[in-house]
Amino acid sequence: MRILLVDDHTLFREALLHVIKQFDDTAVVIEAATAKEAMHLAAHYQDLDLILLDLALPDRDGLSVLPELHGLTPAVPLVILSASENPTTVQHALNAGAAGYIVKSCSSHEMITALRLVLAGDVYIPPALLAALASLPASSTPLVSVQTPPVQLEEGGEGGLTPRQVEVLRLMGQGLSNKVIGKRLELAEGTVKLHVTAILRALNAGNRTHAVIEASRRGLIPPPVESGLEAD
Repeated sequence: MRILLVDDHTLFREALLHVIKQFDDTAVVIEAATAKEAMHLAAHYQDLDLILLDLALPDRDGLSVLPELHGLTPAVPLVILSASENPTTVQHALNAGAAGYIVKSCSSHEMITALRLVLAGDVYIPPALLAALASLPASSTPLVSVQTPPVQLEEGGEGGLTPRQVEVLRLMGQGLSNKVIGKRLELAEGTVKLHVTAILRALNAGNRTHAVIEASRRGLIPPPVESGLEAD
């Protein structure tokens, strides 16, 4: 695995290297301290698996760099690293193409969980920030989503969802993985995946995170609360 780490604080990069090695001791980490260096390295390395981008860079704001990096490496998940917990900043990052948002105050366990989820194709946002995002007015800049029409799945269900799908959705709101949801509900993991797919379609959401936010806005589930995510 090859990771591009963009952060101007040497001490933080060194600390993060230890966390990454816990996650994958074979990972190769390429370091950049500025946006200019990041753009050069992203263009040079064609085999990146992940980009970790700080928002507070000395030469440019990370939010302005994000879409350019994403354009250079559209298939590579890009995760924001930031001390900011402003939900509007999180939303702007997601809209610009970020696959996750990690606050620098998180634990190493939370960081590893976030990396695992992002590399599995999901979007990671800390549960506390999920709650803040869900509280933003629906008229705010919309989150990136798949542009497919909502699907009515069952007459009389909540928001077009079956009772079982609402159960799955509530557990998704707690940050639980498909495997853990399956154990809680005594369902096969494949069955949970089918329910998650149906939930995303019904809520016109591009991923699990957006589905939880939209469901909370509609009042289908309680607002997300801060809790540790359980990884597979």
